[in-house]
This record gives sequence, C-alpha cells and structure tokens, in this order.
Amino acid sequence: MSFTDTLTLDSTVGADMIYALQGRDLNGSNRINTATTLSEPTSLVIKHSKSGNGPNTVDRHLVQFSVTQIDDEGVPRTAIVNFTMAIPRSEALTFANVTDIVSNLIDFISDGSFSGSGIGGTVALTALVRGES
Repeated sequence: MSFTDTLTLDSTVGADMIYALQGRDLNGSNRINTATTLSEPTSLVIKHSKSGNGPNTVDRHLVQFSVTQIDDEGVPRTAIVNFTMAIPRSEALTFANVTDIVSNLIDFISDGSFSGSGIGGTVALTALVRGES
C-alpha cells in the first residue's frame, strides 16, 4: 500500500500545503510542496527499512520534511525535521504503545493544541530551538 500521489497537509495556521509525488522506489517516496520551486523547495521524504532478523527484526520508518531558502549571498540554506520510528517486531510492544508515544510527541511539540487549524502553541518548540532540554 502507498499513500496517494498528492498529500494535503496543514501549515502552522491550518492552511493547506500540497505535496505532489516526485518519485517512488522500493523503500519509499519523495514529494515536493507545489507552492515552492525546485531552487527553493519544501519537500517530504518517506522511507522504510529494517534491520536484524528473526525475533530481533526492527522496522524503521522515516518521515522527513525539509525547506530550502537562498540567503542574501545566493547560498542555499536548508532546515530539516525528521520523525523516525524504530519498532521491534517483538510482540512485547503493541501498536497502542507506539500510538501513545507518537501522541506524546505531537502533544509535546504543539503544546497540547494541534488541530485542523494548525499548531496552537509553540512554547516547547521554541525551547527546543533554543537548545533547552
């Protein structure tokens, strides 16, 4: 199964951002925000891999967003945000365990207020960018 060729995601203020498929391979896909250019793209990469074998197999899933802007001196500068899951296939961990920690992450980053209208708070995100832990 694959995601649709076009993904519509919310911006900070809840506006639609459309990511169109650029390519697929056996391990994932690449998309670009249709409102950006190839010289200053906002992109989405989804990749999957596994390591180990038998009961020690771990599935890895990466969702990576990046935005590139050209500075005043013509140098491209890129910011990247990754979401990575490493999930052992062991029955000790359930899908509910995984969804709980994903929910915790979203709650933490959005100050508990993420909805269809975008991120309601950025206090935790601001603290992270300042290097707080």
